[in-house]
Amino acid sequence: MKNRVVQLLFVFTIAAIILIVLNKSLISLYSIIGILWPITIIGISFVIFIENRSPQSTLAWFLVLAILPIIGVLLYLLFGRSRWRRKKHLQRSEEKRMIFREILAGKSFNLDISSPLNERSTYLTQVIQKFGGGPAANETTTKLLTNGDETFTEIIQAIENATHHIHIQYYIYRSDEIGTKIRDALIRKAKSGVIVRFLYDGLGSNKLRSGFLKPMKDAGIEVVEFDSILSPWLLETVNYRNHRKIVIVDGTIGFTGGLNVGDEYLGRSKKFPIWRDSHLKIEGKALYKLQAIFLEDFLYATSRLNAHSWNQFMNRTYFPSQGIHQAEGAVQIVASGPSSDDTSIRNALLKIMGSAKKSIWIATPYFIPDQETLTLLRLSALSGVDVRILYPGKGDSIISDQASQSYFTPLLKAGVSIYSYKDAFMHAKIVLVDDEVASIGTANMDIRSFELNYEIIAVLYESKTVLDIKNDFEQDFKESIEITWESFQKRSIQKRMLESLMRLISPLL
Repeated sequence: MKNRVVQLLFVFTIAAIILIVLNKSLISLYSIIGILWPITIIGISFVIFIENRSPQSTLAWFLVLAILPIIGVLLYLLFGRSRWRRKKHLQRSEEKRMIFREILAGKSFNLDISSPLNERSTYLTQVIQKFGGGPAANETTTKLLTNGDETFTEIIQAIENATHHIHIQYYIYRSDEIGTKIRDALIRKAKSGVIVRFLYDGLGSNKLRSGFLKPMKDAGIEVVEFDSILSPWLLETVNYRNHRKIVIVDGTIGFTGGLNVGDEYLGRSKKFPIWRDSHLKIEGKALYKLQAIFLEDFLYATSRLNAHSWNQFMNRTYFPSQGIHQAEGAVQIVASGPSSDDTSIRNALLKIMGSAKKSIWIATPYFIPDQETLTLLRLSALSGVDVRILYPGKGDSIISDQASQSYFTPLLKAGVSIYSYKDAFMHAKIVLVDDEVASIGTANMDIRSFELNYEIIAVLYESKTVLDIKNDFEQDFKESIEITWESFQKRSIQKRMLESLMRLISPLL
């Protein structure tokens, strides 16, 4: 109700301006704006205040509204409403939510997902499940895929070997060389009788044109856009994007991680001739939740999120229960988004990092932590834990880059080691703790990934892949430049001021 009041105030103001332009005999434009605009700003400020957001977010919005009132109102209408507005917009009935919970819990298929893990790992799996993650699944193998060449080779090979269905979902999907290559592989499989479903985010993939998508539709592929930016629900959806990257083939092979589909992920862009990224291949029982998450997103985007639609997928063809018996360790899939009951990924990562006894290694292209995350990392470093952050040597956004660097000073002062990856972009999203537990997925170490985007991560326990992740980290550290406290203090006053400004608005990013 309170957000609707703000919208009506804004719409009424715009309507008044239009009427004045059409009929100059009305009272002056400035009089109307002088009366209604302050009311709108006060209304928005009141809504922000009673929503009990974090102090940082509340103060940031007050600052923007005070300094740039017109721009501030527009930004709020597009990006500022509470994440719970999105939950209301989904309008899921309790029956629908119960069906989905049962599928995520594996109850519909009586999956045996017990995992013989050590005490620490077992405890983490239980707590993270309470946070909203799926149960830890054993009999699951994983393979770390480093950079674009290895990732796209594996994905295309899996697509070409598909026999029943291919589910593919991306935040960014380009119509360039690699995008066309994957599209054409999907078309060939669709023409051979394989069921293909293609889901893309309406904002991240807004450059996809009908000419690129039409051959897919003509081949029988179900092409679906997640929350179009041309939707009448734009004000409700534009700030909540589906940032997940998921590929599932026949319910037996899956992929998720940092890479979208585009030539830049192969290092083919002039701006980033080196693009460092990581992806994960998954086979076995843990795929059941990856599949369920894709299907929920797909059915929501097609407006078919109901029990009848779910029933067509409730069979072993989409959720095969066989596992890889020789697999070591376990995998736990965690997803979250603005429609989640809580910030499951953020809470899971905090719990994993909080369990560290020896080391916390983080790779992230964007580092805009909330206060709890920042405090945990500082206290861990001060207590003797080896905390390292691998960060791009060259960013893709001056706003997020400067905001990220504004957090470096307290971390460096506490003893955190920060590494700048060459003069290149590092896009992997990984957390490694004690060389024993690791997470890899789509979520950055920032507030947007934690609270606003639909994200997904895979948590690996006592797996050989965890050691592969460690080896990649060690190689990346060798190819990076460590940012020292002394060198970082030499930056110019102009840069410090820019960092401070971006820091103020970072809760809005």
